[in-house]
Amino acid sequence: MHPGIEKADREDLLAILRLQKTVFYEAGVRYKKPDMQQLTQTIEELIEEWRNSVILKTAVDGEIVGSVRGRLRGGGCYVGKLIVHPDHRNRGIGSRLMAAVEEEFDVKVFELTTAHLEKSIPLYERLGYRIIGREKVTDDFILIHMRKEK
Repeated sequence: MHPGIEKADREDLLAILRLQKTVFYEAGVRYKKPDMQQLTQTIEELIEEWRNSVILKTAVDGEIVGSVRGRLRGGGCYVGKLIVHPDHRNRGIGSRLMAAVEEEFDVKVFELTTAHLEKSIPLYERLGYRIIGREKVTDDFILIHMRKEK
């Protein structure tokens, strides 16, 4: 595991959910999707997700400032909800979280989905992910499917 990154405990989930809603608020406005799952997820749903996946966290001065999730799917790993607090971006936290989640799974294929206007796409491409498809949800919202093969 990367220094400063560890598996989230159940006690961390409320802070992670709050961070998730903070991070995805702008996206909800940008894509005119206030009902996006990242904004409507409940603590009960997150607890269930925690039971069935790996949720990693990183903290600064005791405050969780980043998180990412991974779960086995179809012989590979699906990576989801990479989040970094806006005040802590552009410091390598997202890259370290992605490397850590990839180390958690002994698989050859990693997949993720992000929205078409997200600044994270170049990050994912630098980490070896390639666009494998686009899915138009609405005129304002296109999902980008990405894959990395080791």
